[in-house]
Amino acid sequence: MKKRYIFLILIVIIIFLIFNYKKIINGNNIISKNEEDIIESILSENVKYKSEVKVTVYSNKNQNEYKLKQEESENFSYQEVISKGNLEGLITEINNKKIIIRNSRLNLEKIYENYEEVTNNYLFLRAFGEDYNNSEDVKKYEEEDNIVVSVKIKNSNKYIKYKELYIDKNTGIPKKLIVKNSDKQIVVCIEYTNIEIM
Repeated sequence: MKKRYIFLILIVIIIFLIFNYKKIINGNNIISKNEEDIIESILSENVKYKSEVKVTVYSNKNQNEYKLKQEESENFSYQEVISKGNLEGLITEINNKKIIIRNSRLNLEKIYENYEEVTNNYLFLRAFGEDYNNSEDVKKYEEEDNIVVSVKIKNSNKYIKYKELYIDKNTGIPKKLIVKNSDKQIVVCIEYTNIEIM
């Protein structure tokens, strides 16, 4: 009789451990899946957003800061320089493979068609998404409260070789995008001061 009770208790304990073990594993997968979902939604080629960004461009001798408005949807990208200075009012619109560069202050406009070098603007999230999807060298890791996605760009020039996107782990919203040269020195830092993912 005692052997039956001991045997039943062992079976109950084993069943209990099996179910709890599965819950623990599923819990870890849910966290990883949520992080993957965050990354995939930002890096999809259909990302739609409106943002205000602070762009810092580094050169050998100095650095320049610009404030921009950006908007992207399926086949449309819009960017306007809103910071004071010579570039204020400069608007770039990309619609499919057609790019329009306009300066509202000087009443100037230039249109380019089917010119890949100009239409691939690395300041946009969609360009990062394309690099992410085409790269064979992608790393994902956590740094403080961020998920960092690092990409080595295929077939690029030495000035734009690496990109790192920092995504807030709690909100899933991009915080900054860093572009590095072949020596892994920062060339451009894009900080998303206000962004709305649609």
